[in-house]
Amino acid sequence: MLDASSPSPTDSASPRRLDGVTLVVTERVRPSQVTAYEAWARELHALQRLQPGFIGLHVLRDTSGPVPEYVTLVRFASPDALAAWRASAEYARALEQLPQFTAGEVDYRESVGLEAWFDRPARAPAPALWKNVLVGIVGVYPLILLFTLLLGPFTKGWPWWAAILSTVVPSTIFLNWPVLPLLSRMLRRWLYPAQAQG
Repeated sequence: MLDASSPSPTDSASPRRLDGVTLVVTERVRPSQVTAYEAWARELHALQRLQPGFIGLHVLRDTSGPVPEYVTLVRFASPDALAAWRASAEYARALEQLPQFTAGEVDYRESVGLEAWFDRPARAPAPALWKNVLVGIVGVYPLILLFTLLLGPFTKGWPWWAAILSTVVPSTIFLNWPVLPLLSRMLRRWLYPAQAQG
């Protein structure tokens, strides 16, 4: 099962920033090395938080298979900030230790905006576009209804575009965090049926 509600080794994210770039790292960890890997990852994430341009990170852990899989989404304010981190000596030293924990090749992807939540797990084909669209609708429609209801009394008499904007902003924030992460976890088998059968 994919665990995002109590991810290990760490979990932090900021809903304030919707721009930037996300590094999606998929690692398959040897069962005997899980404890050591998580300790290593905690140290790495502490270093990332000190890096200029760092926004936040989120870890998804899938323990349903014989080899645990960790998908880490690390968000930076810009591609340059991410490139600076990946070129840093601290990152290079951390990568030297990584092979002792992993079973197989590590998968790295860079994504912009919300697309990171739909980025496919390693070795799995990307979901069909209609599935991504449907998940987005399922996520955003209830949020728009909710914030329209909550903010309606405060936006009476506002210009129509301002009233709509008042619901779009919080809906977008909550869609980015935590709605899409939760939906991607709950619908993982539907989004990636080939991996679920593997």
